[in-house]
Amino acid sequence: MTEPTSPEASDRPVGEAYDNPLERLQLLAGDDDAIARFLDELDVHSPRERELLSELARQAQLARPERFESDHRRLIEALESLRRHGFHGSRAAARLGAPNLVVRWAIELVARYIVVSYVKHVVMTLRNLYWVRELEAPFDSTEFKLLRPARLDALALVEIMRSREIGVPSFVFAGLLIPLAASIWRLASGFSFDAWWEAALIGVVSALVGVAISWVILRGTALASRRIRLTTREPLATVWESVGWCGTPPRDQSRKFATIAIVLMVGVWIVLPLLIGLALAT
Repeated sequence: MTEPTSPEASDRPVGEAYDNPLERLQLLAGDDDAIARFLDELDVHSPRERELLSELARQAQLARPERFESDHRRLIEALESLRRHGFHGSRAAARLGAPNLVVRWAIELVARYIVVSYVKHVVMTLRNLYWVRELEAPFDSTEFKLLRPARLDALALVEIMRSREIGVPSFVFAGLLIPLAASIWRLASGFSFDAWWEAALIGVVSALVGVAISWVILRGTALASRRIRLTTREPLATVWESVGWCGTPPRDQSRKFATIAIVLMVGVWIVLPLLIGLALAT
């Protein structure tokens, strides 16, 4: 590759000034300011494109090899604790008395799904990341010697954490959801009531059921999100920094479940009354 050696060369189009931009980026590896200036010359404005080219410019497989092993061990400890304690011990609805057992079981069921699916996603991502970096590392290099045992650890974690997100059989949920779906379909298809009080009673009961379900989802989501933040958020971010050039760490599904709960609440207070009104009108 030929470098421009005169002001005239620097004024030429980038495609002429540099035969291979990737080689230039690799030569500038380690100098973030120089890489940023060169990317500006390439007229790369998309954050994703700048991140992609910066990753291609790296010359090492680990950003912080001196800290990688300790950060890796710390993350394994965090994942173990999260898998054991992440969805147990909810104190919600403690004043309900005997029904508290059923409510707590439902809350912990939601939290279990979020925590277990998150742990499985993390260990799978970790295994793939370590494996790719091991393939990239030169044999007998420091990075190779660090990544090989870490990748074997991640492989073992994938097997260890292979468990069901939901701790009850699927036919139980089918038995609960099928009657509910059938009732909504009857309302939406113009089912009429013989008396107004029947529609009002069904509307109130349905609203209470919807509110209870959304409350359970929100409580379970909050429990899982709090335990994930306490145990793995910081150790996972530290490992991603030690590996380097690998995007952002995996995220849990707390936001998705919170959105579902909010949508369900809106459906209870807006959509369901509309369906009842349509049924009364017909």
